[in-house]
Amino acid sequence: MTMRTSLAAGLAASLFALAAPAWAQDFTARLPIGCTPGKDCWAFQYPDVDPGPNRQDYACGKLAYDGHDGTDIGLASLAEIERGVPVFAAAPGTVKGVRDGMQDALVSEIGKEAVKDRECGNGVLIEHGDGWQTQYCHMRKGSLAVRSGQQIEAGAKLGEVGLSGSTDFPHLEFIVRKDGKTVDPFRGDQGGPDCGIGKKPVWDTMARKALAYGPAPYHIGAAARPPKYADVQKGAFESDTLPGAAEAVVLWAEFNGLAPGDILHMTLTGPDGKVMATKDQPMDAAKVRQFLYIGKKRTLEWQKGEYTGVASVERKNGLGAGKRELRYSFTVE
Repeated sequence: MTMRTSLAAGLAASLFALAAPAWAQDFTARLPIGCTPGKDCWAFQYPDVDPGPNRQDYACGKLAYDGHDGTDIGLASLAEIERGVPVFAAAPGTVKGVRDGMQDALVSEIGKEAVKDRECGNGVLIEHGDGWQTQYCHMRKGSLAVRSGQQIEAGAKLGEVGLSGSTDFPHLEFIVRKDGKTVDPFRGDQGGPDCGIGKKPVWDTMARKALAYGPAPYHIGAAARPPKYADVQKGAFESDTLPGAAEAVVLWAEFNGLAPGDILHMTLTGPDGKVMATKDQPMDAAKVRQFLYIGKKRTLEWQKGEYTGVASVERKNGLGAGKRELRYSFTVE
């Protein structure tokens, strides 16, 4: 999640420069992760294209931070790491360097000193010729499946998504460089409009479509008490069943990719079809992630049966305009 020059320099120091193969002349990248964006993974942050101290993503939004050089494609929770979500080579090339062995841990718990100069965590650096490189960060300990000097094809498995390095959520950070300089894969290196996709993006058509810009509810669940976000991250509230004597019935949700003016909405409905709780929250600032919950405290034994929750986000205009909704059902026994 921070700049990754240390891995590129450290892994490449003892390796020779590679000649540019024929396929490197028109460089494109496929989706480098084995998930379905918008369903079980999401684009959370983008390269910072502002040359100064401010932050700006390719769409003129704020889904970046100053100096961020990669596209972050993340999973819903820490528990998702156990699924073994694969990381793939975005294009053919030669493995320039590999790092493995760093623990999967929240940097907020282990401290930044524990990952100093290794912020990328476990990762892979690939040379594609003609000055192009791709780098893959925050991979799962022990999952790396390639070695330095290995020739690989596009789609070759490199490892799995993890939580290593400087990060507090499981994701792949995908970085593109040309002649040592970061290139936003949505913009490419040939310029383009002030806001939006560049004249010659690096992403291929399928990747651009999969990673379409816009807000979304991406993680939803129920709890028997008001949940703390840290506990939600760690998978403490993944059960679809609550006890009848629960102190509360709570619906929680996480949203991503938010801009000022976006409207978040949540509704919780009981087995009798009556709305138990509802909330609308307009956004007054851009946020990469937002956590909300609604619910009701117990007065009597809860009605048994199926409860329904809805979380949605609506953007009135601009890139990513529209309404996206996530529904969830759970049972009180």
